[in-house]
Amino acid sequence: MRFSLVTLASVLAATAVALPASVSHVVHEKRSILSSWVARTDVKPDGSIILPVRIGLSQSNLDRGHDILMDIADPLSENYGKHWTAKQIADTFAPSQESVDTVVEWLEESGIETSRLSLSPGRNWLSFDASLTEVESLLQTEYKFYVHETGQGHVACDEYSVPRKLRQHIDIIMPTVHFDTKIVSGTENVLKKRSMPPNLQPGNPDNTGFKPKQGEVLTGPDFVTTPDAATPATVYSLANCNKYITPQCLRALYSFTNGTLASSSYGIVEYTPEAYIQTDLNLFYSTLAREIPQGTAPVLDSIDGGVNQQTTKSFDDNGESDLDLQYAQALVYPQKVTLYQTGDLVEGASFNNFLDALDASYCTSGGGDNPNFDGTYPDPNAGGYKKHDCGIYTPASVISTSYGSNEADLTPAYEVRQCNEYMKLGMAGVTIIYSSGDNGVAGNGAQCCTKAKCAGGTYNSGGSGTFNPSFPGTCPYVTSVGATQIVPGASVTAPEEACETVIFSGGGFSNVFAMPSYQSSAVESYFTNHKPTYTATQYNNSQTVRGYPDVSANGANYVVAVDGTVTLVYGTSASAPVFGSIITLINEQRAAAGKGAVGFINPTLYANPSMLNDITSGGNQGCGTAGFTAVSGWDPVTGLGTPNYQKMLPVFMALP
Repeated sequence: MRFSLVTLASVLAATAVALPASVSHVVHEKRSILSSWVARTDVKPDGSIILPVRIGLSQSNLDRGHDILMDIADPLSENYGKHWTAKQIADTFAPSQESVDTVVEWLEESGIETSRLSLSPGRNWLSFDASLTEVESLLQTEYKFYVHETGQGHVACDEYSVPRKLRQHIDIIMPTVHFDTKIVSGTENVLKKRSMPPNLQPGNPDNTGFKPKQGEVLTGPDFVTTPDAATPATVYSLANCNKYITPQCLRALYSFTNGTLASSSYGIVEYTPEAYIQTDLNLFYSTLAREIPQGTAPVLDSIDGGVNQQTTKSFDDNGESDLDLQYAQALVYPQKVTLYQTGDLVEGASFNNFLDALDASYCTSGGGDNPNFDGTYPDPNAGGYKKHDCGIYTPASVISTSYGSNEADLTPAYEVRQCNEYMKLGMAGVTIIYSSGDNGVAGNGAQCCTKAKCAGGTYNSGGSGTFNPSFPGTCPYVTSVGATQIVPGASVTAPEEACETVIFSGGGFSNVFAMPSYQSSAVESYFTNHKPTYTATQYNNSQTVRGYPDVSANGANYVVAVDGTVTLVYGTSASAPVFGSIITLINEQRAAAGKGAVGFINPTLYANPSMLNDITSGGNQGCGTAGFTAVSGWDPVTGLGTPNYQKMLPVFMALP
């Protein structure tokens, strides 16, 4: 039968019948690690407790997504640049009517009347309330009380099953193996939600693997110029770019000039409590970007209660945001920069929370946000944001993010779902840029995995072990940016090398994502001519998986104003917004010529490697090794190389 939102409201309650014994069930989800949660054996949840059941239906046509994107992004395609509308994308990937009908039929046969069902507008969720006893029978499972080491409790199961024929139609069922359930049969039984782990909160000060590193503080009139000073500091000349990187140095390095247009859009993503300070921006303008008026600020797009907090101030609180916005605004001015400030001060946020705000369908598709990894909104905590921002903003043409996590911190299913959303943004004409990380072949905190391919997600202190790739940089639908540096003592016109000052460019090979077609030739050449000697225990050497980064940009000795002082800063946190700025300048020129934004740029980059400056020296040590080495052509340290605007512009301008 066909099942629509209209018939859902009008169909009479079906007669409850037992599920036929012949139906073959298979385990759909199973928890592998309990970590700090312990099941209580002395008590069982009351079978009459009512659970708010949500069945996330599988999206359709995801198997076609890559080909659709390549048809739009391949520079040789006749459909290059013909980006899709948000409605086209949502309709194409919405769960099929067949999935809706098949799951509803199963629920009816299992005694869940259609009058109890609610279907979300995008056909992503089927929701209903059911007793714990009903859900246990439906999913052939057993619910237990679990207690966290903090004393917080949850009701959940270890695994659950569905009929084999339904696996392709169901993405996720909640509440089940995820510690997110709130029992609704009385206030005394309501269980608090679990907050996001600190290592998965991009804005958490302790999440140091991607956040910029502070170097020397520069003091005195030779280094700091106040707004009322007649002339800027003279130490920041092109002759000193090997000591102090400034906007002027970057323009010389990558062959571009000051911006003159304001006809495109550029977004920078930050996560609360990370915040910029306006007086820091003003100090940066007076010292290094005097063409920008005092008081110039980014356009704030607040997501899930995101606020530019000014309560706590330190390099950990302000270094990232100050760095990103100072250089983004200096390089694309007079183009306005949008700040996507994400997450409230209570809950924080994740990349998924940010993506929700750009695409309403993502809030529910594929099971929606995962409370084990994402911020939960509306936030029930005192002072928390009481809404869930879904599809409230149109994405900027270029979006740069200088945060990340270990690939092994997350489940493959979670990462694939998020990666598919980046694919959809590419279809819409958005360029998504992520920094590749600052610990070379190691992960956050310079940790390395204890097992091959990071199986199990367990880490050591980093002196040995398996290389630890990052995410989202390993997603094939983002542009991952590594870091370079000017060779110590060399001029700004000399070839750069991989960054080996304070930080090491993140790079390596995914344990989750297959090698994309646009990258296959470059990676094949790398293994043919420069195959590393490391074993399969140290990294995924199958030669069939995604390699990263894609490109790189300078990441050492940036002059940044933070908390009222001027300091040197290091990290791929700088590299990502610089590369994003150059793509924004290219979009400006295309807009002036009546053309659209470049969108997903990786196919064009790999098809035209000569428009980048190849980096052939330096490495990205980690895990007790020298890491990988920068070589001619693509490599897992600096990718294809650094941008050369004068060579990139004609290539992109020649495209439709």
